[in-house]
Amino acid sequence: MQKYPMQPILAITIAFLVLGGSLWVIDPTDGLFSLMAPAASAGEEYRYAAKPVGLDGPAGQCVVCHSVEKGGPMRVAPNLWGIIGAPKARVKGYGYSRALLEAGGIWAEQDLNDYLTAPGKFLPGTSKTISGVADPEERTQIIKFLATLKD
Repeated sequence: MQKYPMQPILAITIAFLVLGGSLWVIDPTDGLFSLMAPAASAGEEYRYAAKPVGLDGPAGQCVVCHSVEKGGPMRVAPNLWGIIGAPKARVKGYGYSRALLEAGGIWAEQDLNDYLTAPGKFLPGTSKTISGVADPEERTQIIKFLATLKD
């Protein structure tokens, strides 16, 4: 019998940890361990495969969940192209909240303003995850931008 049977196993384990340590780092923003990847340059602070259309515009906070280009993809939420004058809950198959499904009518500029001010107050029971856009000038800019999204 060997006097120290654990030494080879311990040496192999330490070698794997050292080798693995060169590939893995502790990163408090991405979790305890994350695979090393090239850092984004100073101009690329966003984390998207491709920069969403409108991210730098007035509706920049909207495009995180919505696309704004004509025929654009549905992200977490429906596309906003042609939203002004469109029926509420217009996209078939999307999981709208009951409050929005039962609201009826169309998205007029005043409705959008009220909705963006306080979604939960405008439509109690809505599933909109933003708390609202407090600045009236910012809401006006977003609504003006959304009004341009039409043929």
